[in-house]
Amino acid sequence: MQEWNDEFITQAQHELKGMVADWKYDYGVSDRDCSAMLLWMLIKLNPDAKIDAGLLDW
Repeated sequence: MQEWNDEFITQAQHELKGMVADWKYDYGVSDRDCSAMLLWMLIKLNPDAKIDAGLLDW
């Protein structure tokens, strides 16, 4: 596993932004829909995560 240094985090953020851009292009979804998908992924990875539903209301 790679060390979580600044370079690793920056690269991960860049890749995540690319994924979201692809979702928007491929499926015509909104920022809110992309946020919901990311939160769903988080819950799948960590079912005990405490997610504030207000995070989708911006």
